[in-house]
Amino acid sequence: MKKAFLLTLFIGTVWTLNAQNNYDDLLEFIVDEKYEKCLYKALKYTEDDDTRKDPLPYAYMSLAYFRIHQSDDPKLQEDYPKAYKDAMKYIRKFVKKDGEGAYLAEFEEFMSELRLETIAIAEREMDEEKYIRSKRYWKYLTDMDEKDPGAWLAYAHSLWMNNSKRDAENAWEVARNLIKDSCCDNLTDDQLSLLKMGVIMNAEMLDEMGERSKAKEWLTLTESYFEDDPEFSVTYRTIVG
Repeated sequence: MKKAFLLTLFIGTVWTLNAQNNYDDLLEFIVDEKYEKCLYKALKYTEDDDTRKDPLPYAYMSLAYFRIHQSDDPKLQEDYPKAYKDAMKYIRKFVKKDGEGAYLAEFEEFMSELRLETIAIAEREMDEEKYIRSKRYWKYLTDMDEKDPGAWLAYAHSLWMNNSKRDAENAWEVARNLIKDSCCDNLTDDQLSLLKMGVIMNAEMLDEMGERSKAKEWLTLTESYFEDDPEFSVTYRTIVG
C-alpha cells in the first residue's frame, strides 16, 4: 500500500515538473481563450524560484495580454486598458530571458503579429506628426529584436523629426552595421518590409534636407534586397538616378 502511494506521488511529481517545463497548461488556457487564467498562472511561474528565470511564462503572458488587446469583450477591455503595452512589456522580458534564442522560432508568428500591430500604431502617430509618441513604438521593436535594422531606421527617423539628432545618428549607425554584417539575411518577411519602409522614408527625408549623398548611401546599401520591388525602385531612380 505504501509503495503504491509513493509510486502515485512520484508519477504526480513528474507530471507536474513536465507541465512546468513545457507550460502546456498555459498553452491550453490560450487555446481555450481563458486569458485571465493564463495571466494568473503565468504570473505564479514568474514568482516561483524554480521557474522565474524560464522565458516561456513571459511569452505566454505577452500572448495573453495581446489577445485581450484584440478581444471584442468590453469587460476585458475595461479591466485591461493597457493590454497592448503589457504585451510589449512581457515580450521584451521573454526575449531577455531567452538569451540564446532557444524559443524564438516557437513564437515567431506571434511576434510578427505584435510587430505588425506596433508598426500600424507607430505609422498612425507619424501621420499625425506625433514623433515623440511614434519613437516610443519604434523603440519597442528595437527592444523586441535588437538585430532588426528596419526598426532602428524607423526609430532614427522619429528621433530626427523630434530634433534628437545625436540619438538619431546613433540609431542610424546601429542599422548601418547590422546591414553591413548581413543581418538582413535572417529577417522575417515583415521585418524586410519594415526595412524597406525605413530606408525609403529616411532616404526621402535626407534628400529633402539636401543630404542627397546620405540618402543615396541607404538606397545603395540595401539595393540588393529590393531591386525587384517597384516602390523601392521608384525612390532609387528618383534619388540615385
